[in-house]
Amino acid sequence: MSIAGVVSVASALTAVVAVALSLRQTRLMSRQSLVPVVLEAFREARSPEWFEARDFIVERLVAEISPAQGVTRQPPQARAALRKVGFLFDNFGLLVAHRVVPEELVIGFFGGYLDHLWKIMEPYIRKEAELTGQGYMVFFEDLVARSRSHSIENVRETLGLRSIDTDL
Repeated sequence: MSIAGVVSVASALTAVVAVALSLRQTRLMSRQSLVPVVLEAFREARSPEWFEARDFIVERLVAEISPAQGVTRQPPQARAALRKVGFLFDNFGLLVAHRVVPEELVIGFFGGYLDHLWKIMEPYIRKEAELTGQGYMVFFEDLVARSRSHSIENVRETLGLRSIDTDL
C-alpha cells in the first residue's frame, strides 16, 4: 500500500473514531441535562403530599372506592391520590424505558412498593384504559413488569449495598 493509501485509511479511521466519540459525548450531555428532572422526580417521591396519596391508596382506596369508574371519574381525593402515585411511577417507567435512568436505580429505590401499589391500583388503571379506549399508565405497568424480573435483594446485591450487622 502506498503512503497516500495509508494516510487515507488513517484519516478514515480518525474520522470514524471522532464521530463515535462525538455521539458518545452527545448522549452523555443529553443525560446530564435530564439529571435535574430525575432528581425532581425523586424529590416528589419524598414529598408529604405523595406519602398522603400513597397512604390513602394503601389504607382506604379499596374499602371506600369501587374501581368501576376508573381513575378520572373518581371522587376528588381518590382521583388525586391515584394520579399522584400512578403518574410518578409512570414517569419513572418512561425514564427507564428510554434508558435515561437504569431500572436498577428505580427498582432499588422503591423496592416492593412498585408491585404492592400496582396490585391495589391495577383494577382502577385497567378500568380507565377500558373507559377511554387507550392505554393508561403503561410505563408504570412496564416498570412493575421489570421489577418482577428482579428481586429487590438481587438489585441491592448488584449495587453492592451493605447492611449493618444488628447482632452485636
